[in-house]
Amino acid sequence: MTPMNPIWGHIAGVFIVLMLITFIGIWIWAWRKKHKRVFDQMAKLPLELDEKPDTDVDTKEDRP
Repeated sequence: MTPMNPIWGHIAGVFIVLMLITFIGIWIWAWRKKHKRVFDQMAKLPLELDEKPDTDVDTKEDRP
């Protein structure tokens, strides 16, 4: 069995650092103050009531 080329360790290290920087960048982007209003609206969506009922439901009144 041949030993692994040492360059692969450096490539893996660079890749991990780039992934960490990307993660931190997305985290900072998501927590910016200008996104708070939109995220608050999205958080309230499941609690809002539908104004009209589903029309896809097959009821006895809809049948001929």
